[in-house]
Amino acid sequence: MVAESRVGEWDRKEMIALDEAFRQLRKLIAAEWDKESIGGLNVTQARILIILAESGPLKASVLAETLFVTSGAVTGLADQLIEMDLIRRERPESDRRVVLLDITPAGHQLVEAIHAKRIGIMERLVKELEEPEVLELTRLISKIVSTPR
Repeated sequence: MVAESRVGEWDRKEMIALDEAFRQLRKLIAAEWDKESIGGLNVTQARILIILAESGPLKASVLAETLFVTSGAVTGLADQLIEMDLIRRERPESDRRVVLLDITPAGHQLVEAIHAKRIGIMERLVKELEEPEVLELTRLISKIVSTPR
C-alpha cells in the first residue's frame, strides 16, 4: 500500500527546506556531541548504554530496531562496547541459543554523565527559544516520530 502523498498540499520548496533543517539539526547535535568525549563513546554507543540501562538485557535485533540500524551494525558497536567493558553478552539459562546484550557496572557509571551531556546539548541548541517554543517543538517532533509509517 502506497502512502497518500500530501506534497501537493505543501510547497515543494518547503519540504526541501524542512529536509535541510533536519539534516542541519542532526549535524549540529553530532558536532556538539563530538566536542567533549565521555569514555570515548560516539552518540550511538552512548544511546545503546542508555537503552540497556533503562530496559535491561536485549537481543541485538531489538536494539537494531530501536536505533534504526542493522543487526550487523549493532554487532560491531556491541563488540566495541564489550572491548571497553561497558556491556557484555549473556546466554539465558532458559534458552542457551539466545544471546542478550546487557550493561555492565562500568557502563552504568557512564549513563548519568551521558544524560547530563544530552541535556547540555539540548540546552545549547534551544537557548534562543522561549519555553513555549521549546514545548511546541518537542510536541511537533514527538508527533512526527510517533506517526505510523
